[in-house]
Amino acid sequence: MRVVTKTELAAHSKSGDTWIAIHGLVYDVTKFVPEHPGGGQLIEDVAGQDASDEFEDALHSVASREEEMITLKGILEGCEQQVDEYRKAGWDESQGIPDPEALARKTGMSIPPAATGLLVVGAVGAAVAAWLMTRSRK
Repeated sequence: MRVVTKTELAAHSKSGDTWIAIHGLVYDVTKFVPEHPGGGQLIEDVAGQDASDEFEDALHSVASREEEMITLKGILEGCEQQVDEYRKAGWDESQGIPDPEALARKTGMSIPPAATGLLVVGAVGAAVAAWLMTRSRK
């Protein structure tokens, strides 16, 4: 699979020519933008850049990860090892967009730093919410 530079990814950031990177893989989502259930603007807002966090924050389904209207273009430069780890864990291109958390549960591989950060932020947020609730009851 070819390596896509960050400069090349950024060049595909307009309506009618929309690429995004998700988990180190670059996808041409141009045909899917008008069909996106949440509206094409959501994709266009992250066009030409890494959209991994935004993709996972939306809790996409397995079917979303296997969307046929998106085309895998290559591996984002600097992410070759990350993608190699997904392959070692059993992922391949035919499965669509990888789910790092599912791969980690299945194989025991470590979760990439971005996903770990989301887990930490979520745990801290829950702790703060619990603290605020106890303070409001006083």
